[in-house]
Parts: sequence; C-alpha cells; structure tokens
Amino acid sequence: MTFVLFCSFVGASLAAQTPDTATLRGTVVDATQAPISGARIEIHNDLTGETRVVDSTTAGRFSLAGLPVTGEYSVSATHTGFAEANEHHVTFAAGSSAILHLTLRVAGEISTVNVEGVATDVRVDQPQLGILVTGEQAANLPLPARRIAYVALLDSANEPAINQGDIFMNEPLFTTNGAGRRQALFVADGANAIDMWGRQTIFSNIPLMAVDQMTILTNGFSAEHGASTGSVINIVTRSGGDRLHGQLLELWRPAAAQASLAGFTTSNATSGNEVTSDVFGQTAASLSGGLGASRALHFFTAAEYNREAKASPITSPLSPINSYVGHYRGWLGLVRLDRQLSAKNNIFLRANMDSFSDTNPNGIVGGSSLANVARIFHRRTYTGELGDTAVLGAGLVNNARLQFQLASPITEFDPVIYSTQFVVPVSSGGTFTSGTSQSALLMNRQYEFSDTVADTFGKHQVIAGASVIAAHNGGNSKEFGGPIFLGKFTYNTCTQAATVCESTAYLNNIANVANYQQSYGNANYLVDDQLWALFAQDDFHILPRLTLNGGVRYERQTLTNAKLNFAPRVGFVFDTRGNGSTVIRGGFGIYYSQIVDNSFASYALGEPTGVFTYTATPGQVGFPTSIAAAPLPSFPSGAIAPIRSLYVRPGQPQYLSQWFDTSVLKGYPSAMLNPYSEQYTASLEQRLARNWVMSVDYIGTHTLRISRPLDVDSPSPFVRTVTGTGVVTLTSNYLPVPGSGNMRTAQQANCSRPYWTSWYAQHNLTCDASSKQGTAQSVATPPYSVIQTDVNDGYLHYNALDLNIRHTFSRGFSIFASYTWAHTLDNVDPDTTSQNPNDPNFTGHTEYGPAIFDQRHRLVLSGEYMAPFKIQIGGITTLASGLPYNVVTGTTNSGDTGATTDRPVVNGAVIGRDAGRGHPIYSIDPNISRAFGLFHEAVQLQLRAEAFNVLNHANFVGYSGTYGNGTSAGTGFGSPTYGVTSQLPARFMQFSAQVSF
Repeated sequence: MTFVLFCSFVGASLAAQTPDTATLRGTVVDATQAPISGARIEIHNDLTGETRVVDSTTAGRFSLAGLPVTGEYSVSATHTGFAEANEHHVTFAAGSSAILHLTLRVAGEISTVNVEGVATDVRVDQPQLGILVTGEQAANLPLPARRIAYVALLDSANEPAINQGDIFMNEPLFTTNGAGRRQALFVADGANAIDMWGRQTIFSNIPLMAVDQMTILTNGFSAEHGASTGSVINIVTRSGGDRLHGQLLELWRPAAAQASLAGFTTSNATSGNEVTSDVFGQTAASLSGGLGASRALHFFTAAEYNREAKASPITSPLSPINSYVGHYRGWLGLVRLDRQLSAKNNIFLRANMDSFSDTNPNGIVGGSSLANVARIFHRRTYTGELGDTAVLGAGLVNNARLQFQLASPITEFDPVIYSTQFVVPVSSGGTFTSGTSQSALLMNRQYEFSDTVADTFGKHQVIAGASVIAAHNGGNSKEFGGPIFLGKFTYNTCTQAATVCESTAYLNNIANVANYQQSYGNANYLVDDQLWALFAQDDFHILPRLTLNGGVRYERQTLTNAKLNFAPRVGFVFDTRGNGSTVIRGGFGIYYSQIVDNSFASYALGEPTGVFTYTATPGQVGFPTSIAAAPLPSFPSGAIAPIRSLYVRPGQPQYLSQWFDTSVLKGYPSAMLNPYSEQYTASLEQRLARNWVMSVDYIGTHTLRISRPLDVDSPSPFVRTVTGTGVVTLTSNYLPVPGSGNMRTAQQANCSRPYWTSWYAQHNLTCDASSKQGTAQSVATPPYSVIQTDVNDGYLHYNALDLNIRHTFSRGFSIFASYTWAHTLDNVDPDTTSQNPNDPNFTGHTEYGPAIFDQRHRLVLSGEYMAPFKIQIGGITTLASGLPYNVVTGTTNSGDTGATTDRPVVNGAVIGRDAGRGHPIYSIDPNISRAFGLFHEAVQLQLRAEAFNVLNHANFVGYSGTYGNGTSAGTGFGSPTYGVTSQLPARFMQFSAQVSF
C-alpha cells in the first residue's frame, strides 16, 4: 500500500522543517494505548539508500526532521517482545510534516500503522494555503514550451499578467492576492531563487525534467517566508539514486497546426508584437544514478535546448522584406550531487544555468519599424548551491545553505547596427530608420547564506533561523536602452523615390535634416544591496484537536530606510472531530515586499548628474556642421540647455540641495520604505468521500506603503469639468479658472510649480506663462520642471473566496477544480507600467478604483484519466471574466508632461480610474498520450499531443482606452489591442516523443 503523505493538488502547509525537507513525527503505543519507550523507528529511502534511526521517548513520541523528499521511504518500528510494524512506499512533500501512529502488539500478533495527513485526507498543520504538484504530474500537464512557471496557474488565485510588462522574458508572470507581477517568491532547494535586480522571474530557470516537486502557496504563512507579499513557489529538484535512469525528449510546435492571432493581418500589422507565426522546438534529456563502487554519491543532471522563430510582418513600403523572423535560443542545464556522509549528516551540491538570446525582443522590429533598428537581447545566469543537513538530536536538525548567483548579463540589449540613427519620413508612405545607439548592459552578483534550526519536543515544533543575501549589480543604461549618445538625425519629409530617400547621397546631405538630437550625461550606476532576515516560529499542539501557530520575522533591506520591518504571524488549526475529516483554520500575518534594485536605473539616468537629450534645428547652436560631425564630442558651448524632467531618489534632501531645495516641493519623502501587506485567512476543509476533499478559503489583504512614481513639483491642481480642447484661463497667480477650458499648456503648468515659484522669487523674476520655454526669446526659466520620485502613498484592498475540490488519483482518474471570486481595489497598481495619476495633487480616494488585474471570476479545471488501451487523456480548462483597462484622453491635459495619465471628463467630472472592462477569457487545453513498452518494458516510449486554446477563442487582455476630449468616445475606443502583449495565444499544438529507461 502506498501512503503519499502530501501530493497531488493538496492544501499545502509547513511545519518544523526547511522548504526542501520534511518531518516525520508520531507516537508508539501498545495494545492498551500505553506509550512504549525505547522503540526503534527506522526510515529508509528506497531511492538513495539513506537511513535514519530514532528511539521513542518515555512518552512514546518520536520525530525525524530534515528528511530529503526525493524518493519513497520504508518505515519500520521494533521493540523487544513486540511484533515489528512496517510501512512501505511512503512519500513526503517539501516543507510538510507527517504523523505516524504505531501500535505494537505482542509477538505473534499484527502490529498496526495509522497515518494522518495522507493525500486523500484533510490537512491538520498550519493555516497557509496552496497546492503541490509533483514533477510527474507537471510533466503530464499541457504546459507551453514545458516552462515550469505555468504550473502556478493551476491555482485560480494566481492570474496571468502578460499585459503588465516583461513579455520579453519568455516566462509567464502572474499576480496573487493583490500583489504585483514581480512579488512572487521563488525558492529552490531551500534557497532564494529570485534576482534582486528586477525580480522578473526565477533567477536561473530549472528544466522540467529536473523538478521533483513544486509547492505553490497563495498564502505563505510560515515566518520562514519573506521579501514578498505575493505567492511562494517552492521548488525541489530531483536527486539521483542507486540505479541508472534517463530520459530523452523531442518536442515541436509546427506552424501548420497554428491559428492566427485575431485583429490584424500581414498587411495592417502595426508592431512587431503582432506575430503571424510562432514555431518552437525543444530537445531535453536527463540522466541520474550512483557513482563509485558503493554508489554512495548520487548524481542527477538535466538539460534543455529551446529554439523558437517568431515572424513579425513589416508593413512599411520601404522594407525589402515583408516579414522579420526573430530567433529565440535558450539553454537550461542542471547538475545535482547528493552524498550521505553519515547517518546524521548529508550534503548536496546543485549547479544550474539559464542562458537565452532573442533577436526581436518585445517586437522591436515589425509594423512600420524596419529591420535596421533591430536589437538583440541576451540573458545568462548561473547558480551554485551547497546544502548541508545535520541531525543534532532526535528531533533537532540544522539546515545550512550557501549559494552564489551570477547574471552576466541580467539584461543586455545590443543594436544590430550600432551607430548614429537616421530617420527619414517618406511622402509615399512609411519612415526609413537605420541604426541606433540605444543599448544596455547590466550585471548582477548575489551571495547568500542561510541557516535554519528545527526542533520537535513535547507538543512543540519550533523552527528558527537567519538568512542574508548580498547583491552587487548595475551597469549601463536600462531595459531596452535609453540614451542616444551617438545622436539621431531626423530628416525633412522626402518627396522623392524611396530608393533616393534611403541613399547615401541623401542621408549625407546635412541640408535635408530637420533636427538633430543627442544625449549627454552619465548612464552608469552600481548598486550594493543586502537583504537579511531573522525568524522564529512555534507550532504548539496544545490539544489533540487544536494547534496554535505563532511566529515572527524581521527583515532589513539596506537599499531602503526602513528599519522596523517586523512581521508577526499568528494562526490556528482546529480538527473539529479529531479524525481529520473536518478542519477549520485561520491566520493573520504581515508581509513585506522588496524594492527592486533596478529602481536605481531611473535615479541614475534621471537625477541632475544623469542623462538629458538636447535637440537642435538648423542654425541653432549644437546643430552639426555635417553628418560626419555627429556625434558631437560634448554639449555644445553656448547652447541653451533644455528644461529637464528629473527622476530622483527619495530620502536624500541634503544631496539634492546642491541643485534645488527639496523643502519647497510637495511632500518629497524623507525615506524610502518597503511596502507591506496585512493578510488574513479563514478556511474550512472537508472530506467529502474517499479520495475527495473540498476546501473553502477566504483571503483578505490590506497593502500599505505601495511605492509609486509621483511628481513632487507638480503644478497647481487643475480640476477639469468641461470637454473639448480649449486652453484654460489662468488667474494672476497662475491658477486655472474653473470651467474655462480642458487643456493647460506646459508653460502654464510650469509657472505654478512650487520649485518654479521659489526659483523666480529667488531671482526676482516673473514667470511668463505664454512664452516659448527653452528659447533665447523666452524669460529665463529654471533648469527643471517635472521632479518625480517614488513615494509610499499607495494602498490596496483585496478580498477573495477560493473554492477547491480535488480527487486524488484512483481508478485511473484525478481532477482538481479551483474557483476564485476576487475583488481588488487600489489607488495605484503594484509593479505595473503607466502608473501616473490624473493629477499628482490628488492620489488618494480620487485614484481609488479597480486594480488593472481585478479579475472577478476565475475557474481552472485540470486532471487526467487513464482510458482503455493505456491511452491517457487530460488537460486544463480556464474560464475567467474580463480585465479592467484605464480610460484616458490620449493627451496631456494637465500640462504636467510625463507625470500624468489624464482621464476624460464625462458628465461634468473626470471619470474614475480603470473604468473600462474587457471581455471574458476562456481556453481549453487538452492532451492525449500513449506509452509503449520496449525491450521487455525496460524502455518506455511515450507519444504525446497537446492542444492549447483548442476552440481558438480570442482572449484579449489589452484594450484601447483612448476616449479623447469630446463629449463622446472617439473612434476605436474600447476595442481590443492586438499582439502578444495584449492577447493570449491563438490555437496551437505541441507534439512530443519521449524515451525513458
């Protein structure tokens, strides 16, 4: 009989162990239920041969902590005069605790074993929530490109976030419990697996073949988890065993089986994200076994090679080709070594790498953008981890982890033609563009050490530990590249033939140029950041039916000024009947999130010592004398510097005082703080029948101190009540006259900025609201206009009801049904783009509305069935309601250029934030497979076919929110936007063949 102590889509929980180990505890009694002291309990790993032994205490209790979760275990209990008790095929899950009740009977009778917490039962541990998926289950699911992050979407509480940025990472991002897309915490083999620079996804991705277990926690209650207000994805990699095992897989996604994305054709595509063909292939392999004569050293290795070709139509008549094919190449590799040094000590070493390149990231080329502006994206990461588990006593275990992570680079954008840029509008249609100097090269190094002590004594399970991550990152520029240091020529509209307009003779004639732009300044930066934590937790089994959970965590991120980040956790688990059939649990905790290190890219480029771009027209100072004179060696002497928009770091008034007085600004923050969430849960879990379990969970989140960009030198409030494009009338002190117009010019806005008011008073001058700023004819102007910084004034409320029903595998059938009703309201969305308010003076209740990821309903069905003739069928079905979108004017009504997202006036008032709502989303993804035994079943050949979005439903997540400034919406308002950043994939199929032995 197989006892799986925690598997197959069950409610997850942690006890006194680290995320990649498990604990077995229990009692030994005789037939009269009297405790037996000195009983010998032995547990043996059938895969690795590792053996652990413990004797029961005078109270008949025992505990074995720090058990590796890979492989099945055999458990035996012996004592003189009693019959031996045995249990086989016991499987643990990472971070779980199992309970064995052993009843030893006198010799000649049969001793019995009772297990609590099996997969078909209700969990009785901690109040945290989530699911666990084994590597075998994940391999049987239809996952696009077999990327492991898609597993998280089986839980309906996790929502995909492709409309929120970072699509070029080629990994799915998701939001959980109102947290941002970069708030998921990845843990691999008990160590951190996120990159502190950007947190886009897992630092070094792991091949699917190398995954032993994945636990996806939508509420990570344990005090061991931190630096995240979202979900926790706990990954345990495979270990090798005594016997040799291997796999070889070939997967392909042919173009012939694909449907086209909706909304565009090859003749009207507007960007490179409007992909017309996506061909993918993967070769994967793994090998594991034992080394040496005794096979005491076990190894596991896995690798993947991915290749993808995405075709983006080019619609410009100037292009010599109709389609540009971007090539993605990715390599994943992992090696793991395990060795049991003694009965009380075992170690492991894991090394893995993740490297990929993309010749058309985020659709840079396509639509009207020619191949001449192509840039290549590179990312290469490497991780090495050393783990040690030492048994210090019967229930006392120490787990130490040492890790080094290198991203070289974490982000690199290289122009194919690295040169001065030439832009020629052509009257016959299209724009010819050649060359660019917008590049980026960013690196990241991370060092981590963590140590955790777990102890079980009496009614207590205690875990305490500490961790520190030191990151050193930075480089040049930012994602996609920013400054144009080699300059950019924009030409007058060319009315001749396209061949003439693109010719060297035309391009080299300076008389054809309309203006010249060049960036100046310093785009290099370095960041040193440390994230360290202390934590402790006690699970107190105060009564046989009642467990109280209490813990506390302290975090410190040196990048911020926050020094009081204490995160308490309290909860309970009540087994109402004492037999595990009905359990009520609840909890409360505080969770802090990390400020990503790449925030410094904005500060480095945006502060006064950063970068600015100067534009000169013919005859102006700074206009090159010839094409060959570009780029200019330095900022031209005598040129009038443009009024700059700044992005400055909070909490440094003394440093900024050399350029301006921060005290005159509107709420310039004195500190940078970590956002945090107050999260509370209540859950009822009920056994419906054998192998059927239902859970009903409530999750509430109140997030405070969300970081947002804000103009702290904002103009005076502009309360708009009328439509149209009329320019507002100002009072003598530059305040808008109510109802006099719907537009304010940039200079009108500038004159009411607090820094401008202070600057003009200091220089005894008067601001001219009608002058053309930046010209020799204008009144003298201050050097800066917009002064943005990051402020912690965001807040969020999330409420959700989750319903999960699971049937564990029996009679060839398993199913997991997950439904979530959720509602998220906030005044700024965490970790998303376009976060400027309608008016920087009103960021509270005025901006409070649905979050961009406020998906009210989401249902995910997954499962598998073993049909006759050994045919296995299964799949995933997702049904969800539409997502919100923001309604905007499409213009800068406020005059606060670059600092506002202006919304239209409807019925005499500015419409609320994220007032639009998209269409429902659904996708059916079936799969079918058949295994064939070869060479007397020693080798297995599996043939598999998978279909995604088989009904080819157009699933849009992006919509045109441009309403305009009229009394009614403009053309195209509310219609879907197209391309891979705005819609989920159309129908496609994957086929694979796998050989295993």
